[in-house]
Amino acid sequence: MKTGWLNKVARKYQGFVSWWKDYAKVLLLSYQRISRDNVSIMASGMVYSTLISIIPCIAFLFAFFSAFGVLQTVITALTKFLVDTLGEQTGTEIISLVETFTGNALSLGVFGIISFLITSILLVNKVYTVLNRIFRTQPRSNALKRFTTFLTLLIIAALVVVILVALQARVERILVTFVNQDRLVISGNFWESLLIIAVLWLALFSIIFFLPNAKVRIRSALVGSGTGLIVIIIATEIFKKMITQSVNYSIIYGSLASLFLLLLYFYIFWYIIMVSAEITYVHQFRPDKGQIKGRPESPLSQISEGVNLLLLVADKYRSGKGAATEKELIRKLAVPSSKLYGYINCLEDGGVIMAVNTQRSAFVPALPLDKIYLKEVLHILYGSERKKSEDIMTMGEAVAQEMEDKGIKGLEDISIENLMERL
Repeated sequence: MKTGWLNKVARKYQGFVSWWKDYAKVLLLSYQRISRDNVSIMASGMVYSTLISIIPCIAFLFAFFSAFGVLQTVITALTKFLVDTLGEQTGTEIISLVETFTGNALSLGVFGIISFLITSILLVNKVYTVLNRIFRTQPRSNALKRFTTFLTLLIIAALVVVILVALQARVERILVTFVNQDRLVISGNFWESLLIIAVLWLALFSIIFFLPNAKVRIRSALVGSGTGLIVIIIATEIFKKMITQSVNYSIIYGSLASLFLLLLYFYIFWYIIMVSAEITYVHQFRPDKGQIKGRPESPLSQISEGVNLLLLVADKYRSGKGAATEKELIRKLAVPSSKLYGYINCLEDGGVIMAVNTQRSAFVPALPLDKIYLKEVLHILYGSERKKSEDIMTMGEAVAQEMEDKGIKGLEDISIENLMERL
């Protein structure tokens, strides 16, 4: 009986260690993809979009909360969050500006609310486009369906906030009958902080799970959103410490310092969201080289389609027509986008092609065509690993090494430029 219990504990421990090892691998792969996917540039673009859309979005949500009678509670929680994050002076100034702008916006009536709703949906559409780039999928072409989906998502998100606020108020009413006034104040602050954390996590999970035009696994979305939430909390605490040390900003810039600090926090916030999406994508699809080498298609398909892709990129660039786009490559190669990205990732990692835009949707050769040798391309596509003779342990490895040596031997001096001349 005791032995069975110990075996169960040992299996649990092994599973726990295995999960953390896998998680560490996911974080490492995500880190490697961050610079290649230009996450910092995407986050900067989101800051610009947020600056344009934040007031219309808040105005729409405030109108929604006002209809349910929870507007003041939401404003109180938002004020607490901004004061705790940006400091009392900066947080108070920003919430005052938000209330002023929102009040002016709501005075425009129904037409104003509809226009603000459309602006809010455009912000969601921007997030949608960026996340689809990270998940290597194409956005839905049906604009009406996208509009209704985003509208539904906004309304559901607002309803969830209403429910959380109502639950918080109910808990506080229950606590009044059991605790004294001092403990009630402490408990009230705790529940406000818990409400903010719950809203942040729900928003992060919803963005990652619902927005990409791909089937995202719940487990992967939980890993990505959970990691993002923890990083947001840590980054916010560090940001608070920075704010307390940056009094000089207020002295130099006055009220404009509030705007600078807010934009900086927006950038940190969106950067973490993009990284969380990267973690979700890597956790679910595992786009590492080991997975790429393990593609189900035959080696013949890997080599022929990969070389053809490189030749298409090289031909368009050499003819002066610029970069080859994803759509052109998918159409001419007749391969699904998921397989195309496998080849693109291989060739990019191998340093023979490179993206020319932040969306990574157009590609050119990374080297002069006469400097890209076919043998190197084959090594990249086929996933060749050069082993010393003493490291070859099995007959299978020996056969594979022999085939590689003799198969590539006749291609020593052939470059992509030579292949282009033979077309």
